[in-house]
Amino acid sequence: MFWWLFLLCPLAYCIGGFNIAKTVAKLRHVDLSKIGSGNAGATNVGRAMGFKWFIFVTLLEGLKCASVALIGYFFVSFYRGEFTWYQNSHYIVILAMGLSAIFGSIFPVWYRFKGGKGLATTIGLAFVLNPLVMVVVMAIYIPLLAITRIMSMSTILGVTTWAILSMIFDAPQILPVIILYCACVALILFSHRQNIVRLLTGKEHKFLLKKKSSSEDVHNS
Repeated sequence: MFWWLFLLCPLAYCIGGFNIAKTVAKLRHVDLSKIGSGNAGATNVGRAMGFKWFIFVTLLEGLKCASVALIGYFFVSFYRGEFTWYQNSHYIVILAMGLSAIFGSIFPVWYRFKGGKGLATTIGLAFVLNPLVMVVVMAIYIPLLAITRIMSMSTILGVTTWAILSMIFDAPQILPVIILYCACVALILFSHRQNIVRLLTGKEHKFLLKKKSSSEDVHNS
């Protein structure tokens, strides 16, 4: 019954591959490849352009993946002839499409497979799938980031916590869902592999947003 995932997941990948950070930066005449880590993500936008642009890009990236997830929900609902939030089929399709969008945001075909690190896209998926779980995760994630100023560590812990809590308290306890959640975590870990090395060696830098005055000290994410 899930044969249409072969059509929906490539669509989700293509939508996820539209890089909002690159687009916003280009409109502001900013070259992200020459700033900080060179990564085309919300974190680097924050370094280059400031906090409000970091929030703006994060929200748009999240909405991008949320729209992908909702496409999956409505497709299954029309296919089954009922709008139920959620049955197993809804959950599997939304999670599979969300994972495809995350993969697209990290490895976009439109930008020679050089994208962001998938955090903002994952946040959008998480809020559609399980908003209450995500509120709990954010309550942990935001203070941790504020205290440590280490984005990568907060991201890795936040995404891992989201997947674990979702599988325990919210998601259907079936093998495909468990595999998809593990794939989401694995993808985020892979996109942050260089950050993990720096964390283990004590060389990871703190997340510093652009200041309005003077020259800023820009670090890698």
